[in-house]
Formats: sequence, C-alpha cells, structure tokens
Amino acid sequence: MPATRSTNPDDEIPGRSPARPAYRRSPHWLAVLAALFTLPLLFVGGSVTTYRVGLAVPDWPTTFGMNMFLYDFVNASFGVVLEHSHRLYGSAVGLATIGLAVTLFLFDSRRWVKVLGIVALVVVIIQGILGGTRVTLISTLLAAVHGFTAQAFFGLMVAMAVVTGRDWLEGREPIEDRRRLRGRSIAMLALVLAQIAAGAWLRHYGTLESLVAHALIAAAALGLATLVGLVAFRARQELPELAGPARWLVLAAWFQVALGIIALLYILPFGGVPKPVTFYEAVFRTGHQTNAALLLASSVVLALRAARHLGVAAALPDPDHPRPAAGERPSPANLEALA
Repeated sequence: MPATRSTNPDDEIPGRSPARPAYRRSPHWLAVLAALFTLPLLFVGGSVTTYRVGLAVPDWPTTFGMNMFLYDFVNASFGVVLEHSHRLYGSAVGLATIGLAVTLFLFDSRRWVKVLGIVALVVVIIQGILGGTRVTLISTLLAAVHGFTAQAFFGLMVAMAVVTGRDWLEGREPIEDRRRLRGRSIAMLALVLAQIAAGAWLRHYGTLESLVAHALIAAAALGLATLVGLVAFRARQELPELAGPARWLVLAAWFQVALGIIALLYILPFGGVPKPVTFYEAVFRTGHQTNAALLLASSVVLALRAARHLGVAAALPDPDHPRPAAGERPSPANLEALA
C-alpha cells in the first residue's frame, strides 16, 4: 500500500519538532505592531507624572462628569489635555490588545500562547482600573504600582512578539550553554524589573532611600549588561541570534545611566521645594523613564532567545546516541548510552 503524504504543515519542514507550529506572519506582525503601539503610551504616562498632572481630571471613568470619549478637551488646560490624552491612548492600547488576543486564539495552535494573549488582556484591564482608582482614591501608592505594571505590560507585549516570530518557531535546535548566557540573561531581566520598580518608587515618593536603591540597582544592571554584551559579542559566530539584542541591551543600559544622571541634576537639591517643570527637564526625565522600557524590551528578547537557543548539556540530544522514539524498543547501543 503506498504511503500517504502528510497533510501536517509542520511535517514539511525537515528537522522541526512536530509540536512546533509553522511561522505565520499575521499574528507575529500584529504582536510587533501592538508592542510598538504601546511604547508611546509609556511616554505619555511618564509625562503625566513628570508634570504632576495625574489628578488634573478629578473623576473616572468619566471626565468632569461627561463620557470620556465625548469630552471636548481641545481648549482645556495643558494638564487636562495631557491626562485625558493618556486615558484615550490607554483605551486604544486596550483595543489593540483585544485584537491581538483574538488573533492568537484563532491562528496560533499553541495553548500557552493563547493563554499569554488572555493574560495580556487581563493585565491591560487591570492597568486601566489601577489608573482610574489612583484618581478616585488619590493614592500615590497606586500611582507607583500603575507606573510599574505599565512597563511590565509592555514587556509582555514584546514577549508575545518574540514567541510568534520566525526565530522562535523555525530557529535551530538548542546548543550547550557553555558561557552561562541563559542564566545571566534571566538575571539581567530580573535586575531591569527591579530597577523599574525602584524608579517608580523614586518618581512618586522622592525619598533618599528610593534614590539610593535606584542608584545601586542601576550600577548592578549596568555591570551585568556590559558583561553579557561582551560575552555575546565574543560568541557572535556561534550564537548570532543573541548578538542583536545583546548589543541593544548594552546601548540602552549606558544611555539609561546618562539620562538618569541628567535627570538627577534637574531635580537637585533633592527633597527641596518643588519647582516648575521646564521643557528640557520633562524631556530628560520622561526620556529616562521611556528608555527603561527599551532596556526592558532588550532584556526580554535576550532572555527569551537565550532560553530558546541554549540548554543544559544533559538535556540536549546526543547525535551519536539518539533516544528511541515513543513505543520503540531501545537498541543495545541506545541502552548503553542511556545507562
């Protein structure tokens, strides 16, 4: 009886695991666009904090008692325009997240990726509630949490762009992590998240303790980013997939430190009487906060690609002694290799 040709598209690509679906452009590029669309929201939200206009609109979900989407804010004061624009843009990001979650549910066969889309949708809803509750309760704590979760949400959007990409789905099989890049990249991501949390603490509370914590974590993050970048550069022939995100990681880390120093100079004397925020001060302070998102994005891409392309030696397949397939009786050579 002649063999039937498989109709599974994954079987048409030699070397690919049958459990790994084929790359599809539409979910990937929608995830990329959703992540890019989210980044300006961080700048707008950061500007709200920099100019201290988070309470310019005193109610939520209405705006001065009116439907938020029907309120005419063109001739309103600067603070109202900025805060209301932040709300409208946040709603647009929420719609983009809904579209991405539906696309992943329809076109991505991996259950865990569908779950990621649902998680992103839940997070963006919680983020909107946090922002509104911060206004109604006049809560500085919720404002700080809102700032941190905004960055975390952006990192999640970047992660979905990575796991729907061609490199994740069609890249080569993992190799041994001889340079410990996998663990270092995960540690780098953890440091960046800690740095963002310390930055939210500093921006909203402005205490000396928050400044010290922010500076110490920044020094650790800069050192580790430089180390990871050097190691990845030396391994660029063997691991070209990590060279790009590692390069962006180093650039973003050093630029972040430079922006942080300039932003600190603008707010000296630290803890003194608040001064009116100048244009250039707003650019550097909000730019510092937004560049943290780019640093986070580089860390997310690097950590995920390291997890995808690097593995522990004991867990990697041995081409000389392949493991038997499910239901196959091991050969004597295989039994010897598995012993």
